[in-house]
Amino acid sequence: MKSQYLNFLMVTICLVITPVRVHAEDLLVFMYGSGSVERYDADGKHLGTFISRLLHGWEGQRMDRRRIVYNCLDGSRGIVYNCGMTITQSNKRQTELASTHSRLTLADNVVERIRNEIISGVLAPGTMLAEIPTAQRLEVSRVPVREAFRELEHDGLLVFEANGRCHVQTLTARDFDEIYNVRLMLETESFRLAALNHSEPDLKALRNNIRQMERARSLNRMTLLDIEFHDQVMEMSRQSRLIHLWGVMRSQVRLFTATLQREISSMITNVRDVSVEAHVKCVSGIESRDPDLARQCAIEHLGPWSKWLKTTRPEGGAV
Repeated sequence: MKSQYLNFLMVTICLVITPVRVHAEDLLVFMYGSGSVERYDADGKHLGTFISRLLHGWEGQRMDRRRIVYNCLDGSRGIVYNCGMTITQSNKRQTELASTHSRLTLADNVVERIRNEIISGVLAPGTMLAEIPTAQRLEVSRVPVREAFRELEHDGLLVFEANGRCHVQTLTARDFDEIYNVRLMLETESFRLAALNHSEPDLKALRNNIRQMERARSLNRMTLLDIEFHDQVMEMSRQSRLIHLWGVMRSQVRLFTATLQREISSMITNVRDVSVEAHVKCVSGIESRDPDLARQCAIEHLGPWSKWLKTTRPEGGAV
């Protein structure tokens, strides 16, 4: 009995003193009541279970009602789904939420897995989805799948027909045009405000993102880092309502970006290099603390999307 207790104590000590390093593209889901964190990669693959206190560098900037942006020891950043517990910036204290949130933990995991499948193209536009086959494929019950479908419909990634059938959103030329225009409005303002409000750690985080993009080995990874870069600039605006509006559009912006990057990568081989160079210029514009220059950098950075839409989808009316 004593030896068993000593073995348990040694394992516990090892866990406590060993920090967990997470990466910006990982999804972390708090498990209600247990104090553990489930970690998934960008494709929804389960990477392990960790004790939440081993994750360091939490930041309390909220992107919406259930997401928290985090900074990690290695400088990477990402999104934590705040379902079973919450982290406060001042004391990094974990507070259990109401027991009704325990069901949301699994639902949010399902949401992210399906969202990533849609954005990566695994679930192609127009693909029909049904609760039972999806639940069986993801090895969950129908309840979290039903909740995930509704949330993804709200995000603009799924469409419910009048007869109740559900399919993956097919973006029309007009849809691409509207997403581009909304993104342009939001990001020109976020770049302008970031030039005025940024800190040195903010710039460090952007440069770390660029270094990760330089090492990206897949288009999906590069797309995630691309969106994360713009997430960071949005946070640097220090404008909560602007950040909220970005959160509303974020899934559609991700789908927009991933779709067009796949198209462009089929024609040119240096998509990553082009993105890296553009982001370096954006950082320089923000660092200048000149709001007009930073705003112009955003326009020049997003402009190629408009040109591509004019060429590939002229009926959308891109400007």
